[in-house]
Amino acid sequence: MNNGHGAAFLAPPQGLPDTAPVGTSARFDAFVREQYELLVHFLRPRSRTEEDARDTAQESMARLFHHYRDQPTAEWKPVLYRIAINVANDRLRHAQRRHADQHVPLEDMDIEDEQPDAEEAATRAQQDALLRDAVLALPPRCREVYLLKRVHGMTSVQVARHCGISARMVERHLANALAHLCRKFGQAAPNAFQDEA
Repeated sequence: MNNGHGAAFLAPPQGLPDTAPVGTSARFDAFVREQYELLVHFLRPRSRTEEDARDTAQESMARLFHHYRDQPTAEWKPVLYRIAINVANDRLRHAQRRHADQHVPLEDMDIEDEQPDAEEAATRAQQDALLRDAVLALPPRCREVYLLKRVHGMTSVQVARHCGISARMVERHLANALAHLCRKFGQAAPNAFQDEA
């Protein structure tokens, strides 16, 4: 699960223009709304849980936007599903490795003190500030849903109950937040939507 510190973002320097051509963002937003639930349905059998399927769908959408947004819109769907299969497989392999790693005897573990140097700390602080500004720029309900889900670790059902909205609306707000952060952060955005369990 994302730890909420925003360190996963490797944000571009401030002041860079959005590299997406005019109209691409609007087409992508429409594509996300049209395809998101279909993609989640496709991913359910390939995922450990419903949350994994939804997280994989979000990460896949982000990767599509970053790497293929300049391709014709008609090519997005087949590429998206190829990306989604790869992301789902990667997540399953990661989970299996993590599970296997949990069985290492303590005496075999090499524990190091990893203190970030001053430059890393400054970079992380800058990234956190950029993330905070991007999240604060979201519409209020969209921002609330994003923070409850990604920072506080609530499930979609818990967020829906907390906000008094449907789970479908939770996913719509998350998809809108994803599209906004993709536009803001370019190729670094997919990392923000990976859950490090």
